[in-house]
Amino acid sequence: MPVCYTTTQQTIALSGISPTESTQSIVSVSVSSNNPGLFSQLGILPLTATTAQLNYTIAQNASGTAAVTVTVKDNGGTANGGIDTYTRTFNITVNALPTITITPSVAGVIEKGSTIQLTATGGVRYTWAASSPADTVSGSNTATLTVRPGSLSAGSPAKGPYVYTVTAYNASGCSTTQTYTITNTYTPVKLVTSNIITPNGDGINDTWVILNIELYPTSSVKVFDKAGKIVFAQSHYLNTWNGYGLNGAPLTQGTYYYVVDLGGGTKYSGYISLVRD
Repeated sequence: MPVCYTTTQQTIALSGISPTESTQSIVSVSVSSNNPGLFSQLGILPLTATTAQLNYTIAQNASGTAAVTVTVKDNGGTANGGIDTYTRTFNITVNALPTITITPSVAGVIEKGSTIQLTATGGVRYTWAASSPADTVSGSNTATLTVRPGSLSAGSPAKGPYVYTVTAYNASGCSTTQTYTITNTYTPVKLVTSNIITPNGDGINDTWVILNIELYPTSSVKVFDKAGKIVFAQSHYLNTWNGYGLNGAPLTQGTYYYVVDLGGGTKYSGYISLVRD
């Protein structure tokens, strides 16, 4: 009877207990083991009719196999050669649980939206779950989970904590669950803003690109001419501005100024040079 290690008391139902002769009665049911160190408790509840219940609790962190013998004794008689005891022996095998270790690819402060790998060891099969499932990139059923904590959160820093839970199974099918928590220790991801666009269709600097802007879905951008007039505005900017104004006409070559508002009082500003061949 294989079982996985547990601290919970286990029970085994015993049935078909009866004396050899109908005129006799059962006087005791007892249990013993050849490996008592496997158990912190091993016993049998009082007999009821023809049944009894064997209870056992596994010793702390114990594993291995024990032969368990149940002995039934009646109050005598002449049948069965006068033998008034009967024994039945079976094995209980306790399989150890896997010991899990989770190792992050980046320790310490994690920037919002950055990619991190969490690698679990100690099992042969793994299943991951995340408190924020949308942050999972890949590897939910492998040893290594790839995530982007806070990738869909608005503002900066990202809201946390983010909890990642792995269940590892060993070759015996026993499982252990372990968690890894990334707390609210994020720093804002820096925006990398190009300051030149050359919308000539050559695939180089054809649009104004702000790296990492996709991590701030509630952000907005505005572009102004030298007179302070808004020539372009967009919420959740998608790196598509190609030097055209709000009226759909191409803007003249020159210097323009921008403001990127990430929300929560965080803003970036600078200039863009629009160059036309």
